[in-house]
Amino acid sequence: MKNTGSSINSALHAAKKAASALLALVLFALFPLSCAKDAPAPDEPTPSPAPPSSSPSPLSGGVLRMAMPENLSVGNENYDPLLVRTEEELALFSLVYEPLIAVNEANELVPCLAAKWSRFQGDERSWLVSLRESAVFHTGEKLCADDVVQSFNRLKRLGGEGYYSRSLAYVTSMVRVDDATVRVNMVTPGIIALYALDFPIMKADGSVFNGTGPYSAFSFSDERIVLHANDSWWDRTPYINVVEFLSRDSSDTALASYTAGQLDFVQTAQLSAGQYADNGVTAVSDHMTQEMEVMLFNHRRHPTMDADFRRAVARAVNRSPIISNIYMNRARACDVPVPPDSWLYTGETLIGYDHAAAISYFEKAGCTQNEAGRMLHGGAELELKLLVSGTTDNTTRSDAALAIASQLEGFGIAAKVVILPHGYGEAESEFLSALTEMDWDIALVGFSLSLSNDLSAYLTTEGRNNFGKCSGVLFAEELKKVRSASDEQALRSAFRELEAAFIDQLPFMVLYFRLNSAVYTEKLRGVASLREPMLLRGIKSWYFAG
Repeated sequence: MKNTGSSINSALHAAKKAASALLALVLFALFPLSCAKDAPAPDEPTPSPAPPSSSPSPLSGGVLRMAMPENLSVGNENYDPLLVRTEEELALFSLVYEPLIAVNEANELVPCLAAKWSRFQGDERSWLVSLRESAVFHTGEKLCADDVVQSFNRLKRLGGEGYYSRSLAYVTSMVRVDDATVRVNMVTPGIIALYALDFPIMKADGSVFNGTGPYSAFSFSDERIVLHANDSWWDRTPYINVVEFLSRDSSDTALASYTAGQLDFVQTAQLSAGQYADNGVTAVSDHMTQEMEVMLFNHRRHPTMDADFRRAVARAVNRSPIISNIYMNRARACDVPVPPDSWLYTGETLIGYDHAAAISYFEKAGCTQNEAGRMLHGGAELELKLLVSGTTDNTTRSDAALAIASQLEGFGIAAKVVILPHGYGEAESEFLSALTEMDWDIALVGFSLSLSNDLSAYLTTEGRNNFGKCSGVLFAEELKKVRSASDEQALRSAFRELEAAFIDQLPFMVLYFRLNSAVYTEKLRGVASLREPMLLRGIKSWYFAG
């Protein structure tokens, strides 16, 4: 299963598990960012758009069957919404628990249990959060400030490297103002810090499976979890009455169960998911993820420490055949570390395969070609060490590394591909050791990017994801503007500057963002705007055709 943290998950994207492996355990994601609005959000349910007239009217009822997260167990710590580590767990708990502020499919902040938020007068690092009056827990108690404060304090006590632990880097404390208001004290003054308020709010008494979300727990065990639609939800009651999560030991087993008619909806990172499409029977929907595949450059040795050399390599790599032939079109090219469907993405294609431009930049970096067509640097034939991880059951990233090596060979550059083992969930491996020891020129890895796109972990000197050791001086001013931006307009402007600086310096090359797939019965309607990591955010509008 795929790790949800913003840790870099290297070369092991083994279908949902593999798709975000590697540094998934080493560093966990930053988190979401976006539109802080001081105006109150409506406290009444927000009706879903009516389906097209050609579609049948939504009917209430039905049972939606999905696979239970592999790691979930009543008897271990993973049976806890504050300790989720995989997107499957995240999806399940998102039906039961809710955060103060949620994130939509465009990475924008939207009200959830927080009806509104505004700055605390006299302290630019503090916010006043007003709770939604109509929010109640499944046991009938009204949501109050104590529940929010206790949830944060419990998260603080747990610490660790779960998905939500990254909130602790932004929130210093929460204080009850009154029953319906909480003061949140942040580390930074910018609205980007509000993305830290996406962790689940639990009842202060710590009761199990007692949230405020669209579904409440009817029964749960290690083999089966049954959720019923919550008629007391502050939003409109979902059309589907029951959601069942049934134990399956892998994504492959879940897909086999779907084929056997035992499941109705399966999320998967399997590149061959398209094979399940069957008109009138099965729909396959691809959707964007936060999984960013990148080419790291070693900034501590020649020639990759030279910006012109990095610019040359970026234009020497042709991503199109890699995406189509290796990733089977389950990836989308991107030039900056911002998902192409994010509201912060510029939408501009600034780098592409360009043979003439690549040669020009190689020359600026002091490279020449001899009569045999070999690229020389410092008078010697250029050879690069390209590090990548691999496993016997997932060779996608290592295959991509071999393809890139072949493309560089076309420029007379010998790229030696070194494939080292790294297993899913391993805190130590040969690959991780080699990566941290920096005995490489180029390394292919994957990062699970935070929804906030706070890139400090990648672009500061001591950033935990800065494995290439680029100088933080290069982006210090731009990052400062991002973290201090007081509103949406200022944040978008700051990101434009940061993206421009990134393209200019290319501390690493963004190759593409991964696409995953949902396989589901065509009887299930209303499924739209799928987006990881919160894949089930729109479930209230799903329904079964009569």
